[in-house]
Amino acid sequence: MKGLLLLAIPVAEIILSIWLGKKIGGWMLLLWFVMAFFVGRQLMRSSTQVLMPQMAKMQSGQSPEMSADLLAAMCTALAGFLFIVPGVITDGIGVLLLLPPVQALMRDQLSAAIKGRGQGFMMMGGFGGAQSPFGGPSPFGQGGPFGQGSPFGRDNSQVFDGEAREVKPETEIKRIDHKDQ
Repeated sequence: MKGLLLLAIPVAEIILSIWLGKKIGGWMLLLWFVMAFFVGRQLMRSSTQVLMPQMAKMQSGQSPEMSADLLAAMCTALAGFLFIVPGVITDGIGVLLLLPPVQALMRDQLSAAIKGRGQGFMMMGGFGGAQSPFGGPSPFGQGGPFGQGSPFGRDNSQVFDGEAREVKPETEIKRIDHKDQ
């Protein structure tokens, strides 16, 4: 069912774009898509000023603070991405994501999801530690996919095995000396 929905969205985008192109003209539709691309790029750039410090916190293992500014920046970045994707439906969804009532609704649903699943919901890298998303211990153990407990049977050392040999060119390079006259 989800696969059918994923197929229906691009088909609906194409049908709606053709219909709108006939109504307003192909060049105007192309102009719309080009302008939406640049607006989306600018929206994504502006949202990175808020998102990057939070991403750095997540990389260091800290839990990000879910504030209204962070959620607004996330909605702005997603709206920017949707503006970059050419299509009338994606542009409409992007406009909806920029509206404060829609952001408030998303904030309420996200906070309910975090309360329902616990604080580990927002942590990256194993969903809050060395656990799988299904609640059990991670199959990779504490050391990550290539550390201790790796399914590949390797240890945690940094040894690389290899062979080196010198390669000589097959043809000699002839030098030409220029003499000043």
